[in-house]
Amino acid sequence: MATNKTTSVLKVLDYTKNDKEWFDEKNMVAGYHTVSIQGETFLGQRGPLKRLAKVPYDFTNKRVLDVGCSNGGLLHALTDQIEFGVGVDFNSKCVNAANALKAVNRTDNIHFYTFDLDKEDLSMLTHFILGEKVDICFFFNISLWVKRWKDVFRLCSSMTSCLLFESHGTLAQQKAQLDFVSTIYKEVVLLSDQSDDDPTYANRKMFLCEKRIDNKIFEVDLNDVTLLDQFDRRSIQVAYEKAFSDQVVRSIHLFPSTHESVVADVNNQYILKLPRLNRGGGGLIAEAMITDCIRDKIHLPIPKFDIVKQPVLMGRYAKIQGDVFDSNRYDNLPVESKNQLAGTLASLLLDFHAIHPDEIETQKIPLVPSWSVSLPLIKEQLSEEKDGSVVALLEETLSFHASLVVPDSHKVFGHFDLHGGNLLLDTNQVKVKAVIDFGNCKVGDLHQDLSTMNLSSPDLAERIFEKYQMLSGRNLDWALVCHYTTIFYLNLLSALKRDQSSKYAFWLSELKSWHHGILRKSASKLLLSPHEESSVPSEWLRWLGSNLMKGSKGIDLQKVLVEQGFTPIDCALETLKAENHPYVDAGKHLFQELDKRNWLLRTCDALAALDVHYNALIEKRKAPSFNDFIRQYYSKHLPVILTGAIDHWPALTKWTPEYFLEKFGDKEIEIQQGREQDPLFERNSVLHKKKILMREFVKLIQHGASNDHYMTANNAAGSYSSMSPLFDDVSDFAMGYRKQDSIDTTNLLWFGPKGTFTPLHHDLTNNMLVQIYGRKKVTLIPAMQVPYLYNDKGVYSAAEYPNFDVARHPAMANVTPVSVLLNPGDSLFIPIGWWHCVESLDVSISLSFTNFNAPNHFHERYPRE
Repeated sequence: MATNKTTSVLKVLDYTKNDKEWFDEKNMVAGYHTVSIQGETFLGQRGPLKRLAKVPYDFTNKRVLDVGCSNGGLLHALTDQIEFGVGVDFNSKCVNAANALKAVNRTDNIHFYTFDLDKEDLSMLTHFILGEKVDICFFFNISLWVKRWKDVFRLCSSMTSCLLFESHGTLAQQKAQLDFVSTIYKEVVLLSDQSDDDPTYANRKMFLCEKRIDNKIFEVDLNDVTLLDQFDRRSIQVAYEKAFSDQVVRSIHLFPSTHESVVADVNNQYILKLPRLNRGGGGLIAEAMITDCIRDKIHLPIPKFDIVKQPVLMGRYAKIQGDVFDSNRYDNLPVESKNQLAGTLASLLLDFHAIHPDEIETQKIPLVPSWSVSLPLIKEQLSEEKDGSVVALLEETLSFHASLVVPDSHKVFGHFDLHGGNLLLDTNQVKVKAVIDFGNCKVGDLHQDLSTMNLSSPDLAERIFEKYQMLSGRNLDWALVCHYTTIFYLNLLSALKRDQSSKYAFWLSELKSWHHGILRKSASKLLLSPHEESSVPSEWLRWLGSNLMKGSKGIDLQKVLVEQGFTPIDCALETLKAENHPYVDAGKHLFQELDKRNWLLRTCDALAALDVHYNALIEKRKAPSFNDFIRQYYSKHLPVILTGAIDHWPALTKWTPEYFLEKFGDKEIEIQQGREQDPLFERNSVLHKKKILMREFVKLIQHGASNDHYMTANNAAGSYSSMSPLFDDVSDFAMGYRKQDSIDTTNLLWFGPKGTFTPLHHDLTNNMLVQIYGRKKVTLIPAMQVPYLYNDKGVYSAAEYPNFDVARHPAMANVTPVSVLLNPGDSLFIPIGWWHCVESLDVSISLSFTNFNAPNHFHERYPRE
């Protein structure tokens, strides 16, 4: 029978439940962890004893840190064994429960603290454990929920000799987590491949991590090493034999034209690198650290690079037999072999770009690329150059580079010096036997990383570019790749001219060859243009080609062209040319592939429609737990109307036109205006932006129904600075739906009169539309019905919905739209790709957000036009 103390502690535990209904249905009265209260056991979601039983570790008199402890169940289960335990968690309710259990069970050797691992100073962890190390750290189930989990993990690994790690998420996510953990610990042993103590997330794996990796390379003090100052064979031999006492130098071959280091072949067995005095040893250290970091992540062989400090600093790797890249031999290869080599190198670059820059930072690798672009130096040294290629390229290249901004989505860790000299190939010049020389690895624009192969073979570089796009699914800019090659040449020439180097003439000839290659590309495009102007305009020629590719008969299309008033003989001639053009023939094959995909979409749509909640009746329900929402709707690509998710938002009771007038009447905002005169107002939204005072806008919307003026998501940036206090009235959606660190900055406001209308379109993200004031009608069409929707530009349909012309757009008759009504407090989840149009039935205030605590970055791969 429960005592008063037990009842009180259970009340505190009950308060921790993020989805009380779910926990109570399963009789999990203790919340997350099963716990013991004065000797009586109470069931929770996870069983600490069952989990700990899998751990081959003696906890007797040990010091333990539990990161992400929840209600402290693991430490409470160990309190009679351990000497000292500390648990931290961001959830104050859970920490309160852990301390309540501590009080009722009178366990004074364990302590619990509220701590936000993403927002607070991580060094506080060392103070929670009173500045002493711990014997073992629990790192369970937080790698998906804590953004800085790698930093936390790295810190925890420095405070303990042993760490228990639990991976979480999809197989791919868990593999990525384990790859990182393996960079910190030599021994990562699988203890359990399923979290059977918690069947709700059975696929979590548990590992015992021991023997932390100490990066001895980084401990090299560059101020405490000697660099060789004389690079003749005798000096190198003496230094080498002192460093490697078991070696006798029989032969030394020096490689000419190396910049950062002196490179030598010793005994045809090893490649030796010795830093030049003017370069220092930083590049050598960086190369050793980089090769250690990436060797297991790159699918091509990378030799291990060892550092020696005495008697002089030098690096050495075992020589791999192979031929260097030969552009003349490459040019004679069959197309299939060229494409095979390009595919291998594109995959190599993808391997590099899959390494997150954070991992490089985590391992404190000191990236020291040997060159960087200096626009002032280029202008100073080359502005008087008379060579025609330099004159033609200089001004435009400098101007473009000065204005170049690299988006974060294009920033990668890469081998920014990957050209023929870094490759060892087989005698056929097809198979890559090894990749060498990593001194110029850095973080930068992936277009730049794709550019350096142009130095060895522009043809191979372009093939790599095409293969990379195909393998990555990214749409990149070949012109930008070429720009980086040009700026490299100009940058190198400027440095050589400043130094009065004898190599200037050679590299000037290389630039001239590059420039003539660019000219030939431009000329090839001109040759494809018609030499005589036809009476059939280019837009109708595109129409002709497109419809032939789609399977229309040429004679029927010819008749349509004649009906447009074009010269009949020209219509016949253009139709015949198009019918027999290999490009159109190739297009027919592409459209056949598209038809196959459309068939699959239509079939999937028909099968999905067997569920009435798919496109006949959108479910309306109280907001479930975030995990249930992900499982039942987000991952299933199903819309749903949720209630009760914003009952705690002050906005729900405060936001009205009168409130906006009172609080922001004198603030300048941005709206859309003049929409009714433009049939394509949504596509042309940029043209309809207007600055206006809030009081003027509130007055406008009170004049009755109109679609002429509307504050939309497109005006968010233009209005945010003046209305930012408004979003203090907004917080998380239900519990845990939104990323906490972006709630203040990711709210898109919709405010307008009755009658505003957003035409048929689809979004490139999963969206939550939240109705706060007034009512809206939303009409949805499933994403898989896109074959019927005449998607002509971006995310829009060529058909005017719902008043489409059946004669022009007959396939629209096949769509199965479903309309829903949103009242204040209702929220509609609109899955990515679902087509929809929205009508305000009253003066309306809505808000939408996309910052779900789940993947929602799919727009990055959207094929831009």
